[in-house]
Order: sequence, then C-alpha cells, then structure tokens
Amino acid sequence: MTNIHVVRQSLSSTMELKANPFPFILSKGDPLPILQILTSIDRLGTQPGFDNLAAVISLQNKDGGFPRNLQKNQPSSVKTTYRVLRGLHNAGVDKHSFLMISALDWLLKWQEIDGGWHENIAVKLPEWMTWESTSQSVTWYTCQIGKLLQQLKMQNMRAFKKIIDFLRKSELSSGGWSAVVGLEGADPDSTTGIGDFLAPILGRKNPAVSRARRMFQSTLTKLLDKLGKERIEDAYELTHLVFETQPNLMYQRDDERIRTLLEALVKVQRKNGGWFTFYSEGKSDVPITVFSLQALLSHGILSKHALQIMCDSTLKKLQ
Repeated sequence: MTNIHVVRQSLSSTMELKANPFPFILSKGDPLPILQILTSIDRLGTQPGFDNLAAVISLQNKDGGFPRNLQKNQPSSVKTTYRVLRGLHNAGVDKHSFLMISALDWLLKWQEIDGGWHENIAVKLPEWMTWESTSQSVTWYTCQIGKLLQQLKMQNMRAFKKIIDFLRKSELSSGGWSAVVGLEGADPDSTTGIGDFLAPILGRKNPAVSRARRMFQSTLTKLLDKLGKERIEDAYELTHLVFETQPNLMYQRDDERIRTLLEALVKVQRKNGGWFTFYSEGKSDVPITVFSLQALLSHGILSKHALQIMCDSTLKKLQ
C-alpha cells in the first residue's frame, strides 16, 4: 500500500501517519464507525457517507432500538442504540424525526429503578466481557446516555436527574466507580468519564469529582511510567484516558502528558493503516482505529485537511 503522509501545516505539532487508514476503514468497517469518521472530517456528503448513513438507518429494529454491533436479526442493544443516536445526531439527523424519537423512547424504557442502564437481557455477552452486564447497571453506559441527553438538550427530563442520582449513589466508598455496579474496585476508564461528566453539574470542587480527578492523575502517571519502559502497541491502553472530543475537565488540550500518549499512538499504527486492541485478536480493529483518529484530530496531532486528502484519495481509487 502506498503511504500517504499528512500534509504538514504551519503548526509544527502535527505528525505523519505511516499509512492511509481509509482503505482499511472503508473496506472492513461497519456502517457506524465509517459514519463517525466521515462526519468528523466533513466528508459526510460523499457517496460512502450517504451509503453508510442509509445503512445505519436501515438496521433499526421494529421496537425502535438497534441490534448489538448492528448485526441484522439480533435483539436491540442498549449500548448500540445510544451509540447510534449520538452518531446520527452528530451527522445532523433531526432529533424530532421518527427515527430518533423511536430509538430514544426504546432506550429510555430500559432505565432501571436505580437510574442506571444495563444491556438488554436478550443480548448474549461473552463471559470475558466483565465490564458490561445484562443484569446489573453499567456505570459508563449510564454516563454515556447522560451525555447523549445533554447533546439533545434534554437535561430537564426526569431520566437525566435519575442518572445524576445514580452516579452519586454508585460511587465507591474509596472513590471512583466500578464499570458495573457490584464489582469490586474502581475502573479508571469509567471513573475518568464519569468525573468529567459530573464536573460541570456538581462543580469541579465536588468531592466525588475531585476523587475522580486524583484517580485519573494517578492512572495517567502509571501509564506514562510504563510507556517510558516499554513499547505499548494496544491502542486501547494508549487512549483509555483520552477523550475523543475537546474540551474536557480532566486535562487541557495541550497537556504534554496526553501528547506523549498520542505521539506513541501514531508510532504504533499498523501497515494496513489501522490500530489493534486487546480484544481484536491481534488484528486491526475499525472502531478503535476510528476512535484513535478522532482523538488525534481533536488534540491537534493530525490535521483535518490531511485526513480529508487521505479520504479523497481513497474514494477516487474506489470509483
């Protein structure tokens, strides 16, 4: 594959990719991650943009939800439905459309009495996927649905208030949040995201937020120490403390520690243009590749123009 390098901007902070990621993404990806990256680089108006938007919409189940991993003839999934709703909203789909309303109605019906969400009991989760559950509320699902309601300007809903109450009550006595209610020990990923979500609502000096920030700082320090001693190739490990969009309340966009992680991420891009993670069995994975590109883009490591050139080049070859 011919490498297509990022066109350097006047800013010296941009970096080069080893390979164009779009042939891999467009040939191997499901409709949602393709829609996400094309939206991020303003290429939704292309033929693949239209095709993948239409493909996502076509997969809506009759009950209003979307099937797990967008696989046809599968039960509607809480996780996939909130991700699709965020993707469609970012792509400009009217929140008042039947598509969005029916999906949101299905999602809200799954809120538990405690205010949280878990995966649909009809979905079969792998035994090793301990950070999700079909019976106990999943803290980071709940946080992501809270962010969705914020995007949709629906913070005044009773469901949103229940989310805040749930997250306040589910904080561990030692600080932080487990991925699933009932699991022992705080999960750094969940804690980072929840702390950032709660900060503008409860205040930056709120004790729960302060504890989350301390955990983030501690986990980040340990990760950087590890990176200083060995090469980390797992994209998830390098990005699990990084937000795909800016701004956030855990760190500044120009934080040199985050830049160190993202520079390492660029260096471990694979020859086929993708990145891999621990659950992809040694193969490049489209969702983590798209997340990596979004993080690199939002932090100024890559330029949008450079990615547009890569995408346009790929689309031209596919014509």
